[in-house]
Amino acid sequence: MKQQHRRLAAILFTDIVGSTSMMQRDEQMAMLVNKRYVAVMKKYVSLHGGEILNDYGDGNLCSFPSASAAVKAAIEIQQQLQMEPKVPLRVGLHIGEIFFEDGKVFGDGVNVASRVQSLGIANSILFSSEINSKIKNQPEFKSVSVGRFHFKNVDEPIEVFALTNEGFIVPDKRKIEGKLKEKKEYRQKIVLIMVLAVLLLSGFFLYRYFNTKQANGIKSIAVLPFLNGSGDKENEYLSDGVAQEIISQISKIGSLEVKGWISSVFFKNSNKSLKEKADALGAEEIVSGSIQKESNRVLISVELTEANTGRRVWGDEYNRPWGDLLDIQTEVAKKIASALNARLTPMEKAGLSKHYTENNEAYKFYLKGKYFYDRYTLEDMDSAKANYQKAIEVQPDYALAYAGLAGCYAINPIKSQLELVPIAKLYVQKALLLDSTLSEALTTLGFIQQNFDYDWANARKNLEKAIYLNPNSYLAHSYYGLVLMHSTNDQEKALAELKKAVDLNPLAFITNWQLARNYYFAGKYDLAIEQFKKAKAFTDKYDQDIPIWSIGLIYLKQKLYPQAKAIFDNLPEAEGNEVNLDNHLVMQSYGYAVIGDKSKAKALFGEAIKKYPHLSHYRNSQVYVALGNFEAAMDQLELGYANRDVRMFWIKVDPAFDSIRNEPRFKALLKKMNLA
Repeated sequence: MKQQHRRLAAILFTDIVGSTSMMQRDEQMAMLVNKRYVAVMKKYVSLHGGEILNDYGDGNLCSFPSASAAVKAAIEIQQQLQMEPKVPLRVGLHIGEIFFEDGKVFGDGVNVASRVQSLGIANSILFSSEINSKIKNQPEFKSVSVGRFHFKNVDEPIEVFALTNEGFIVPDKRKIEGKLKEKKEYRQKIVLIMVLAVLLLSGFFLYRYFNTKQANGIKSIAVLPFLNGSGDKENEYLSDGVAQEIISQISKIGSLEVKGWISSVFFKNSNKSLKEKADALGAEEIVSGSIQKESNRVLISVELTEANTGRRVWGDEYNRPWGDLLDIQTEVAKKIASALNARLTPMEKAGLSKHYTENNEAYKFYLKGKYFYDRYTLEDMDSAKANYQKAIEVQPDYALAYAGLAGCYAINPIKSQLELVPIAKLYVQKALLLDSTLSEALTTLGFIQQNFDYDWANARKNLEKAIYLNPNSYLAHSYYGLVLMHSTNDQEKALAELKKAVDLNPLAFITNWQLARNYYFAGKYDLAIEQFKKAKAFTDKYDQDIPIWSIGLIYLKQKLYPQAKAIFDNLPEAEGNEVNLDNHLVMQSYGYAVIGDKSKAKALFGEAIKKYPHLSHYRNSQVYVALGNFEAAMDQLELGYANRDVRMFWIKVDPAFDSIRNEPRFKALLKKMNLA
């Protein structure tokens, strides 16, 4: 049997209600109804870019390239079939993977779509929460939840929605029937769950008794950069890439706390002891190793060490063909999990074995893309894009490479978001179409939705899903914390997420600075000062002044003007481009304006505008507020909104705008950003 390649699709299942009894009552009418049904299906499935995959006589299985296309087709099919002769049809939709064997269509998505359809009644359109999440912000579609259902042969309950557009029927929740698990199964499951719960609790307390190293049973682990055994700088991407991919693999395990690569790479070529590295990273276990590529073979040595004692927990060496690299990484991840007695869920087990490519050339370009992306200069970002593109050219359905490209375009320190984010959206949508469970793509999508679309609800939803799929993604925790801080009133939960990001990536400037900045926004000034000082340890020459003037902002808020003035008087000379300089002279001018030296503030601000014509509209608005020119401040904020200044989403909590919060234009802007 030859299996075709899997693909993600919006799946539409139809069924003519009561077709058998209709045939028994009036065979001629039944034939007429079926003929009309077939003609309508062929026309409107094709019209919306779909494909009829299976014909069951009184029903069809169809696939579409998008959820909206599938729902539009369903609407038009139902509308047509309500004309004479009427066809009593029910429709069910879901998004999932499909594949083909011997001309037949299979996949969990097919199974779920069939079961969703079974709940329907004539002239209803039902769909899963996955479909609903794709169409809920499109005003042409209206929907309502009809409940969560336990379907036969489906492990998790699924929330089902009904289309409520005019002319469609919503099934009565109390009368819904279909391919559901029997109550007997529920009782058996409940008993089983209770037994398992007792066993798990017993196991947990035994674990606590015998292993008191960590009360919560979660072990922290860091993967250090691997040594490049070949000595060839050209292969540096490989030694870094293997370490990163091991991090990516074990990060999916919820019972481990896995430190991020940016913190681990801090110790590349470091002479510090293993214990010193572990202490700095906050890790109990350390993975280290080396890799050497020779012709068509790869030699990998890897070791897991207990940091406090130096005890070798596990180690192995691999001398395999280059094509086995992905299998080696999976094997290493599983061995690490086993050595640490990590508790693996079925999803985590499947995740460890999942490969997004079997093509060695595509994988090589993907690793190179990651290598350049993490260096994060403009030149390296261009190299990252080029390598991700090459990976896609070699393998056009490489979801991870599309996610990597999306990240390159979504976060660019120089170019306008208006220019780049729409490109990022296309790539992230392609990645998720190929794999809707790709944490990296969901994280980038969540960032775009909060930072560009101001779609806070969907940003929260996608970031929550990203964290569920990869509990050790410091980026997902960081972005989720920002969404909570700026769009909700739950500051404590927001700060907890930002702290988690720091725990996972303790030696990175960005995580420490974001936590410090949001302590400031939350009015926790002592904690903010302490955290800004920590962030200072991880700056380079281009951003070394950011934590310094940030502490100056706190002194301004506390009305400690002499201390604030001392900071703004003694800022080091700024280096770099406008990314760094837009917050140097401008923030100096803001500081002097708040202190009361407005002539000096205006002079510095004028110098900044003259020297750097593309300064941040958001930063400019802060200065205008401090100078008392509220109209100019609002002009700048509205330009910031129109151009999607990367800082705009701060405005709800930034104390720089306290004096204009009641201004009608400010309130209107908050409303446009869904922050009212």
